[in-house]
Amino acid sequence: MAERMAEAEESGRIPSDMVPYCPKCGAPMQIHMINQNFILQTKSEERLQKFIRKYHGKHLVVLELGIGWRNQLIKAPLMRLVEREPHAGYITINRGEVYIADGIRDKSVGLDGDLAEILAKLK
Repeated sequence: MAERMAEAEESGRIPSDMVPYCPKCGAPMQIHMINQNFILQTKSEERLQKFIRKYHGKHLVVLELGIGWRNQLIKAPLMRLVEREPHAGYITINRGEVYIADGIRDKSVGLDGDLAEILAKLK
């Protein structure tokens, strides 16, 4: 279903007849929306914040593998981390779309291609 939606997408929108609905409440699906149903304070978030505190000010490289620009729940916090940290760098590898925010462009590397092939070459 996700692949069909991606193919039909135009300017960030899909045809309304492709939107899935919740089988319990009948509400349309929402993608990457922070609202009353989205819980931010999870154990994963707590571990991330502990990691950030521990390594603040140290040399850090964020290696992002196979994450497209649409997945801002992953990309945005990582890019904000790199932007805030003076000694942080950002490396992203993805096929067909390499997105790097303007604020971190000078300390980032983006590689466009097949992840397995690029990692094999880097090895």
